Amino acid sequence: MADPRVFQCGILYLFYYFCKYNLSAATPGIKEEFGFTDQTFGWILTIGALGGVVVNLLFGFAGRFAGFVGLSALTVFIVLWSINGYLSSMGWAPLCRVIYNWFPEKRWGTWMGWANFLCYFGAFLIYPIATFTVKHWGWRAAFIVSPAFLFGMAVLFLFLCKSSPQDAGLETEWEQKSQKPAKRTGGREYWLAFTNPRMNISYLCGVGANFVRWGLLSWGVRIFEAPVEEGGFGLGIVTAGWVTAMASLGGATLSLLCGVVSDRIFKGTRWQTIMIGCFLSAGAIYFIAQGAPILSISLLGIRIGLFLLLAAMFVGGGFIQAIQTPLFDLPGDILGKDIGGTGAGIMDGWMYVGAAFSGFFLGGVLDNYGLTAGNFKPTSSLSREFTRVAFCSAKKTRPENEKNK
Repeated sequence: MADPRVFQCGILYLFYYFCKYNLSAATPGIKEEFGFTDQTFGWILTIGALGGVVVNLLFGFAGRFAGFVGLSALTVFIVLWSINGYLSSMGWAPLCRVIYNWFPEKRWGTWMGWANFLCYFGAFLIYPIATFTVKHWGWRAAFIVSPAFLFGMAVLFLFLCKSSPQDAGLETEWEQKSQKPAKRTGGREYWLAFTNPRMNISYLCGVGANFVRWGLLSWGVRIFEAPVEEGGFGLGIVTAGWVTAMASLGGATLSLLCGVVSDRIFKGTRWQTIMIGCFLSAGAIYFIAQGAPILSISLLGIRIGLFLLLAAMFVGGGFIQAIQTPLFDLPGDILGKDIGGTGAGIMDGWMYVGAAFSGFFLGGVLDNYGLTAGNFKPTSSLSREFTRVAFCSAKKTRPENEKNK
């Protein structure tokens, strides 16, 4: 069953990403206007990850609003971005539950891949859109254009989307394990999802993956646009936006691959796909960590450095995001459909802990150890370490039906 209405959840989340990653394009302009250091700006990212449309619009005028109410610009930035972070993180767990409802278990990986494709394709689109608007109309424009797209899709979503085939007046094409209505999730079910040992290993892997992911996407434009003498790559802001966007294009494309591989090649087990993705990501990110000299690489007298940088971001940033396809299949595999959505929500929460840590931690490292070495080397090392975590969790994160074969 592939009713077009199920795609509306993914498309809505595509536009969620317009209001998550527009900040990266505006980072250089905000830092210049308000004099923030990388570490100070990292706290905005951190609290935003821990913490909507209206908020994005207000964020564009935070500096003026701060003077009006007598608060510092930093305080207003932190408050507004934390609200945005909280609101924009509320959609993923329900989206996972919709996938569990609309598709049989043997196809969860494939359709989770499609959902991730739409999410990351939104992130891919927003980097060139936001950097273009910043270049021509200033950094505040990034917080006007992005929520306009989200608002339009939200209106359509409100009237058209259905959470299950039954809500749409349809019957499933596969045999249900149980004809009983889904149990209401309460405190007991939440506690089971929160404390399940196999899920805890999955949560840990998600924390590390999101640290790497947000480290790349939040700081990418800043590093690629910065002068070479500061440890950056010296690219123009639009080119820096395209390079950073390749991580999301890779995430979109490779999410489809990871979903199909985990379903059809590994027959519904997820750890192999996670391990391979982390390993490939680590290698590509380590290559980027070599810095601006990459751009001078030539082959047969033709400079191919920029192409290699684009390819490395596609692979490095792509795989660390694409492994979220099998990661978010694990709650359904381990906990079952009834409370799988709860497990997905808990995993998403833990992943934002990783995102939060990457904000102030990498901001401080950038200030003290240089831009390229301060970002790409730590993220490469962490991606490599979570390759080991994925490998060690092989037996523990297998679904029950696979363990009993």
